[in-house]
Amino acid sequence: MTIEELAKLKANSVPDSILVKYYEAGIPQWHMETILTMLKPKKLSVLQEFILKFISSGIDDVSDICNFLGVNKSAVNNAVAVLQKNSLIAVDIFYSKLKLTDKGEKALKEAATIVPEDIEYVLYVDGLIGNVYLDTRKLYNVKELHNFEIRPINTTIEKPTIATLIYDEVKRAINSFKKNHAYERDKLEGDLQEISRIVKTYVEYKRVYVLVFLNNKSEDIEFQVYDGTTRNDDYSIALQRQYNNNTHVFDFDSVETTEEETDNSLISVLPQEIIESAKSFSYKDSTLEREISNLTTQLDAMKDNSDDTEEQKESATDRIRFLEKKIDEMKNERKGADRILSTYDHRPLLLEALDHAQNMVVIVSPWIKSGGLNYEILGRIERVLQRKAQVVIGYGISEKEDSDRWILQRLSDIKNKQYGKNLHLVKLSNTHEKVLIKDNEYMVITSFNWLSFKGDPKKGFRQETGYYTESKEAIKQMKENLSNRMSIRL
Repeated sequence: MTIEELAKLKANSVPDSILVKYYEAGIPQWHMETILTMLKPKKLSVLQEFILKFISSGIDDVSDICNFLGVNKSAVNNAVAVLQKNSLIAVDIFYSKLKLTDKGEKALKEAATIVPEDIEYVLYVDGLIGNVYLDTRKLYNVKELHNFEIRPINTTIEKPTIATLIYDEVKRAINSFKKNHAYERDKLEGDLQEISRIVKTYVEYKRVYVLVFLNNKSEDIEFQVYDGTTRNDDYSIALQRQYNNNTHVFDFDSVETTEEETDNSLISVLPQEIIESAKSFSYKDSTLEREISNLTTQLDAMKDNSDDTEEQKESATDRIRFLEKKIDEMKNERKGADRILSTYDHRPLLLEALDHAQNMVVIVSPWIKSGGLNYEILGRIERVLQRKAQVVIGYGISEKEDSDRWILQRLSDIKNKQYGKNLHLVKLSNTHEKVLIKDNEYMVITSFNWLSFKGDPKKGFRQETGYYTESKEAIKQMKENLSNRMSIRL
């Protein structure tokens, strides 16, 4: 599930609050390359087993054992040394007599013993909440965070050392990991004796999704953090605590100073009946969203319930079909309606347009910046062009170059590729409008900057509102308007 899909699903999950921000964050994890001493079961060698049997039978002299076995004394002495080192026998140095220990008697019964073995393994300490764990999932370094535009969170847990690691916590983490990762059991076989040393320690980051809600009454901020699709309340509380302590834990979206002069010229293209229809649908739209979210939660719970009896499963099947039909009906009712969009509605529509357009995607946005036109969008643009559909981008709010140059260069590089002839990049120089058109299917006119997000922690939240319509006449008029300004036939 993408963060856009998660934001849409959870947008109405907090009473009396609206979703005002969502982003990907990197939770710091202390990566520790350690040497662990594990007590591992080991089979006795044939010679070791015979020596223990002789001692158990009262033959406790090395020379006698050599005579009985017909083995040279050097080999027996070496085996005795190993048995003594592993505490299986005791040696009376005055009389050269051998004696079984309790551990040796147990080893003789099982034909195996427990020996210490050093292994190299990576332990992690969560840099936000401090728990110790083992994992094989992909983590990110600082460079990768930058490339994927994931915001790093500062660690609140100091760099762990041998002295700060608690033996019981490490042992519990190893046992928990072995229980869920059968393929790692051989290497981690046995019980932890000690953490011998830490070779290297550095920070990596776990990617999570962060949703930020603003209470309509109190204007308080509430965080929800998701590790994949699973909500992590420990992270939510930790981020909330950082925010309450005035620690910078996320960027606010700010309005560019040049954008304060609003331009409603393109809103006039929408017939008044569409605007009124969208406004009247707004209350019903939020109700439908909540109902779809609730029904989807019920549906997922029913599908995941694998402990039901056959009779219960059969009964549940009818309920599942009913829920799926009801959800589809609600989605279809919402999809075709003229409606008002809030902030979190926009990005999924942009992704949907790029993923499924057959003929043309038109995007008008004053700025092109890395916060909006990232590698994800660039990749999707290339795939649209490879499908032989057109992508038209109109941008520019002033004569000076106020978009990110490296992105413009990346778009220019795409234009030079074999399929790049269908990419049209038009600098308008004085555009305040923000428009998205997919084929002749739908259009959005909005305050949302499709291709830019500029974070500024000193400024407040940015509330974005758009109008969505599937009116063929309105789409036609908008295309005519933009065609004249761009000198491109849309």
